Amino acid sequence: MLYFSELKGKQVCTEDRVFVGKLEDLAFLVSDTPKITKLIVKDKENNYLNIPSSTIESINHQIIISKQFESQNITNQELLLNKNLLDQQIIDIEGNKVVRVNDVAINDRPGYYIAGADIGILGILRRLGIEDMISRILINFGVKITSKFLSWADIQPLELARGMVILKTEQDKLKKIRPEDLADYLEKINIVNADRILKSLDEDFAVDIIKNLNINYQSAIFKQFSPEKAAHVVSIIDPDEAVDILLTLSEKKREEILFLLNTGKQKELRHLFKMSQSPIGEKMTTQFLTATPDTLVKEVISKIKKEAADFSFLNYIYVLNKEDKLVGVFSLHEMILQNLDTPVYKFMTQNAIVIHLTTPKEIALAKMFKYKLNAVPIIDQNRHVLGIVAFDDLPEIVFGRLR
Repeated sequence: MLYFSELKGKQVCTEDRVFVGKLEDLAFLVSDTPKITKLIVKDKENNYLNIPSSTIESINHQIIISKQFESQNITNQELLLNKNLLDQQIIDIEGNKVVRVNDVAINDRPGYYIAGADIGILGILRRLGIEDMISRILINFGVKITSKFLSWADIQPLELARGMVILKTEQDKLKKIRPEDLADYLEKINIVNADRILKSLDEDFAVDIIKNLNINYQSAIFKQFSPEKAAHVVSIIDPDEAVDILLTLSEKKREEILFLLNTGKQKELRHLFKMSQSPIGEKMTTQFLTATPDTLVKEVISKIKKEAADFSFLNYIYVLNKEDKLVGVFSLHEMILQNLDTPVYKFMTQNAIVIHLTTPKEIALAKMFKYKLNAVPIIDQNRHVLGIVAFDDLPEIVFGRLR
């Protein structure tokens, strides 16, 4: 078995020992048997040569190829291993989850093809060139690490499919994965492929995924939809979620979609559009606390004591990643049930209910009622938290509903 991390950078020479260049990447066919088709070699002048894999004579300390070779173009049926597979997220259809490719295993017999992906820590150590050293150190402590290998047969490479329709036999496997996990995956691939993938899934499941996409991506997806498709999705999702999406579209596109809805739905949405003219930002407060996923409970408590003494309201802590993007939330009640040394990622809710500056007050309140929340965060299109709106900040809407 060969690993791509061990091949990248190897010298490529002809059978008569003429230096050609160094291996940069490998092209492969997108198929059930992903055969390696070309070596992508960078020569001394920094030019790239696409050398057919059929010219390979041997792979050892160097890659030896036949001296009779010609550089060829990459076809539409081929993708690049380093560029399109390594470090990408893929679907483990056997384990029903999204995983990351840390290294790629290649069958070492002539007719080379991708055998699978290393999704474990060993794949990372191997790429850093410290696998043997770390393994020897850990063995001294009685610890042995092994590869987490995922065979190609257990992979659903959605991005690699370049939008091709997923086989119906695999749709059931994809449906075992949580919609929010698939939504997170789709946000990392291009819009055109995401649109085609959603079209290949059954309607209810696709809508569940769309509802879990961030507002910026939802808007991009709707721009790909035909007015008929967009109208159909709008007709079956919650009105407050529909309005949030429609407000990001051009007025022309929005009117085309509304025209295709039944009279009752149109009336309901137009009413909510009018409500959106009353900015939720007027009710926003910036008195909120944040934590990172690895913050310990005792550290959160310390932060509350130091920073929240003057807060008029504190029910939730919002969890931000390194880019300050919202990735989770937890309540004080959930926190006090944990051990002091527990990191917050272990108990936070990953899919926080959010609103935007364009969200009507009535919809903000509807979300609080629906999800039994005392407050919701306001985020921008990059999922940065701008502030929060509390239930008590919307008295005129609350009493209006009670009447």
